[in-house]
Amino acid sequence: MDPRELLGMIAFFSEALNGDEIFALASGAERRTFNPGEAMVREGEPGESMFVIESGQVAVKVGSETVTDLFAGDFLGEMSLLTGAPRNATVTAVEPVAAYEIRKHVLAPVLAGSPTLVERLAETMEKRQIELDRAYGSGAWGMLRPGEAELHSLIRKFYESETGKQ
Repeated sequence: MDPRELLGMIAFFSEALNGDEIFALASGAERRTFNPGEAMVREGEPGESMFVIESGQVAVKVGSETVTDLFAGDFLGEMSLLTGAPRNATVTAVEPVAAYEIRKHVLAPVLAGSPTLVERLAETMEKRQIELDRAYGSGAWGMLRPGEAELHSLIRKFYESETGKQ
């Protein structure tokens, strides 16, 4: 599937980004493949990217507990992409997986070109956190849940040097 089409179908992107911003992210996304048993990300490791699953199934574990499975159209790692936070789960391919990885250097120029994007992303992230908490319990992801204002601040700080804003 074309990455622009995939990103455009996902509420996390379509609610926060306009068409040009989605196009820019999709254009810079790198398609990656993972074999069964291969970790996409590991809990506690640093991260500056997120993944959007194009096909396949992954298991999400916090510690030794499987929290959920994710499938095509699902995404993971958004907190690391937006704030540089360490990975809060280990995500392993259950079957062959194809995913698009969006890295910090791809998002940085999009943020620099849109004065309101940080606010939109922080608002969307807060909604996502509420949905995850409802579905899996507030402690399921092994991390604190910053509010919208704190997310806004964390995103701005993480991208200051990349966007040239002080």
